[in-house]
This record gives sequence, structure tokens and C-alpha cells, in this order.
Amino acid sequence: MTVINDWTHADLVDELSHIQELASLILPRCEKFPSLGNIDYFAAIEPLKGSVSGDHLIILNFAEYNLPEKIAEAEAAGNPDLAAKLSTITDRFGILIADAAGHSISDSMTTTYLHAAFKTGVSYELARHGEVTAGLFELLNNMFYNRMTPAFLASKPFVTLIYGEVFDSGKFRFLSAGHPPPIIFSKKYGKIVTLGDTNTISSTPLGILPSKFHVDIGNFAPSALAKDSYAINEINLLGSGDIMLLYTDGLLDHSKGDLMFCDERLEQVLRESQRGTAEEIYLAIKHAMHSFAPASDDITFCVIKKS
Repeated sequence: MTVINDWTHADLVDELSHIQELASLILPRCEKFPSLGNIDYFAAIEPLKGSVSGDHLIILNFAEYNLPEKIAEAEAAGNPDLAAKLSTITDRFGILIADAAGHSISDSMTTTYLHAAFKTGVSYELARHGEVTAGLFELLNNMFYNRMTPAFLASKPFVTLIYGEVFDSGKFRFLSAGHPPPIIFSKKYGKIVTLGDTNTISSTPLGILPSKFHVDIGNFAPSALAKDSYAINEINLLGSGDIMLLYTDGLLDHSKGDLMFCDERLEQVLRESQRGTAEEIYLAIKHAMHSFAPASDDITFCVIKKS
């Protein structure tokens, strides 16, 4: 049996390059981003090391799921409720941002596992419910709880995520597994506005506790604690020109000594760049961050602007 001590430096470099190449297959591609008439947005991942990291981003384009065919099949099967539900998801797109503990290339394996499970689950959700429900995330939570344990790994991975759907009207419905809440910049007030606690309810990070009310709870070893069901939050971009940021803690914790970028510079950057496109605002924030201090973590964020 070959052990890693027998590998040459060239072998290790080749293996690392191959891992990055395969892991990068799941990274989002801008040419596949769905478009909405009243929403402009841009999102990207900037790994601290290599081309992949513990951050992950999925833009869910419902047009890729052959909705007309699914609607026709539901109607032919005598399921008008499913057909009606499927017909309502053409005015939105989904976005998932996840953050696994660490920022090394190997941490991308955790997000690769999440990506595959999530994208497969979406197909079943649409076939059964006509939309993505919180039940999918209860299942993902239990999968992580059951499989990614000290019995299989030296340490249990720590994964936070936010998944939401952006509507053409500016509405944003989302759930959070221990992830920081959206940041909203109001054009009317020219500043970042505070979201109430009732609009930003979050659960524990993925896989920390089993889901209390999920049907699969009986399949796991008894646990003294279990998590409540995921809460569905809903907010609205209040008017034309309002901006929403979704992000990982690479943005939130970016600092220079005791000075935090989000406290010192973010609002000013949004105020100065608010007339630009979502991509221009993204680039302005990115430039300001690197000018403020060198990166010490993966940086992932999405700029969503109501036109």
C-alpha cells in the first residue's frame, strides 16, 4: 500500500492541482446566472489559498429544471396543485452561501459534499413540492450530523449557510443555519438599516444538532439536544436602488488591528458606489477591502440591487 511518505514533492503538487481542478467544477459560472427584470446582482468567491476554499456559493437557476415539462407532467398526472406551484417559481432565483470551518483547499471537500446533496435534493423538491422547502435543509442537517462525526473524522466540520430566494418584486425569503444575516443599504436614507430580530431568525450551523421534527430523527443515536425547525424569514428591498449583501465572515470579520471594515468603511463604500451596477458595487467593495487590510480568510459575497 502506498503511503503519503512515499510520495515525491512532484506527486503531491500534482495531486493538489488535481483536487483543485475537480473541486472547482462546482464553482458558479456567471454565464449561467438567471436574470430578473427588476433585480441586478453579482456574486463571487475569492479563496484565500488556491482556487477553492471552505466558502461556497450556489446560484439556483430554476430555468435549468425544465419547468414547462414538469408543469405539463403534473397536469397530465392529475396534480394541478403541483403544476400551479411550479408555475410560480419563474419570477425568482435561489442563492446559497455556505462557509465551512477553515480556508484551506481541503476544506472545499466539505462544501463539495454539500453542493452535491443540495443540487440533488432540489430536483426531488421540485418534483414533490414544486418549490424548495425547509424540509430539504432538515435532511441536509441530519446527513451532516450523521456522517460527519468524530467517528469518521478527526474533528467535526463546522458549516454555516444561508439559503434564500430573490423575487423580481424585491422580496427575499430565506433561512439561516448559524450564518450572519443580510446587510441592507437603503437608498432613501443613504445608510445601512438594521433588520429586526424577527426577520433574521437563525438556527444552529449545519450538522451540529439533529433536527428535532424530521422523520429521520429516529435513525440517529439518542441526543440530549436537538434543533428546532428552520424558520423562514422574509424581508423586502424597500424601494428602487436599495442594496442587499449576502456574505461569509470573510467580509464580516475583515479587520485592520481593532478596526473592522464593516464598521469603518462599508457604509461609505455603498453610499459612494450605489449608482453603479451590482458588479461595479461588488468591485468597489472588494477594492476597498484590499486597500483597508490584506485578506486573512476566504471572501465571498453577493450584491443584490433593486432597480
